[in-house]
Amino acid sequence: MAFGEGSMERRSNGADDRALRVLAKSVFRELKRSGYARAEMVAFASELLDLVTTEIRTDGNGGAAA
Repeated sequence: MAFGEGSMERRSNGADDRALRVLAKSVFRELKRSGYARAEMVAFASELLDLVTTEIRTDGNGGAAA
């Protein structure tokens, strides 16, 4: 199983929500530390959302993994 694959039902508790916030903060800090500009960080976030949207569309079942 690849990183991030799995059912959202398994990832719906508060600890997992906190872990996602920590991950997002870590990525943000690393981008900032590496010298990325705000516009580049927005582009990164946009690309990530595009990948998620494409995955949902490809699944054909609203993103619920089997």
